[in-house]
Amino acid sequence: MAMWARVHSITGMLILTFVALHLAVHLTALLGIAAHVRFLSVVQVVYRNPVVEPVLLLAFALQIGIGIRFAISRWRSTRADRWARVQLVSGLYLAFFVINHTGAALYARYGAALDTNFYWASGVLLHPVLRWYFYPYYGLAILAVFTHFAAAVWYRTRSVGSVRLAILSGVGIAGLILLSFGGWLYPIATPDAYQRYYDGLIAL
Repeated sequence: MAMWARVHSITGMLILTFVALHLAVHLTALLGIAAHVRFLSVVQVVYRNPVVEPVLLLAFALQIGIGIRFAISRWRSTRADRWARVQLVSGLYLAFFVINHTGAALYARYGAALDTNFYWASGVLLHPVLRWYFYPYYGLAILAVFTHFAAAVWYRTRSVGSVRLAILSGVGIAGLILLSFGGWLYPIATPDAYQRYYDGLIAL
């Protein structure tokens, strides 16, 4: 178990770096679509590298597999520990999100020949039907990241202020990203290819 905990910690640090970079790039959408596209194209050179991408996917697979194993084995023992339960629940939601989001991104890129760019992310928030699912889906994912991190901070520092700062940061960042991609800050016209793609998903 100690070995798996070590692997979980190592892959967690790699994933944390990727997620922090990913969220930072999404925040550039506050400056407009062109800014987001420009910054995203730079970081995609790194994480879509034929060496880096498989390593990152493996890290996610290990993180999810080990995390689910820990959640199952520790679920009953965390009833009396609020932060342990919060950490498990947020981790399970992140596992659900990563599996779905990664699968959707890979299918869009290789199955539908669509670039997973600004319009791929914003299209679901602008779609009249899909938006009702994807607003909470994306929002909860960002909150789960910061809540999971807040639980780790709690166990390391026991600082209520640090925990509150982590969670409030998550709320703020989730709000800013959803405002940007949801078309609340500037008009967004979804390209026809993306619109047809999402309409097709509804028709399935």
